Amino acid sequence: MTAAERARTIVATASTLRVHAASLALDVHRHGVVPDGSVIFQAPADLADSLAGRAATATAVDVATVPQADRIRGTATLAGPVVEVHGGLPVGLRAHLTGSDKPDERTRIVRLVPERIGLTWNCERRNGEPPWERVTVADYRIANPDPLLGYEAEWLPHLQADHGDVLTALASHELGGEEAPEDVRALAIDRFGLVLRVSDHGCRRDLRLCFDRPACCGCDVREALSTMLERAVPGAGPIC
Repeated sequence: MTAAERARTIVATASTLRVHAASLALDVHRHGVVPDGSVIFQAPADLADSLAGRAATATAVDVATVPQADRIRGTATLAGPVVEVHGGLPVGLRAHLTGSDKPDERTRIVRLVPERIGLTWNCERRNGEPPWERVTVADYRIANPDPLLGYEAEWLPHLQADHGDVLTALASHELGGEEAPEDVRALAIDRFGLVLRVSDHGCRRDLRLCFDRPACCGCDVREALSTMLERAVPGAGPIC
């Protein structure tokens, strides 16, 4: 996954955005992302008036859905001007943001147009590799979120709770070891594979298990995981 795709995925799936400009700050619990990557959200009227025309920063934090040490996987930061949205919105977006299809005089719908994008990704890093990188606006605008973004919150806790032994077997097979690692946690999944966080003898590493081909839906994920399990433990059967 490219850095731009990663940033788009984090912004799309964030449960909360922290928006700030100078001394102004707002926690946004519902937001929308339009095709050019701009973030649309609701703000109290007075705060929206104060933000309008200013440069603001929105930070989205990505947290692993499976409990483990250091659950913050990364952050995406968007910086750019805030403008009030006066025209029509995509169908259903106003209701998502405000709970109603009707305008509310006490609030405003505003749009943060990103002109600078930064990504911090703490997973799968090599020694000495910096976690932060800048994403170009051009790359960010044309990037799409990962197609499995809607599955991760469901699949990873399910794998950890109901198939922990499978995760351990997959990690052990990938590492070529005869003994199972002390602890294996589902860390991430995207169209290219499953990432496990493996801890053993005081050492921790992030281990990517690549799918044979990119997965685009839940059926693809089941098939890919079952294929990997068959290689690791022949005859173990499919993952459901």
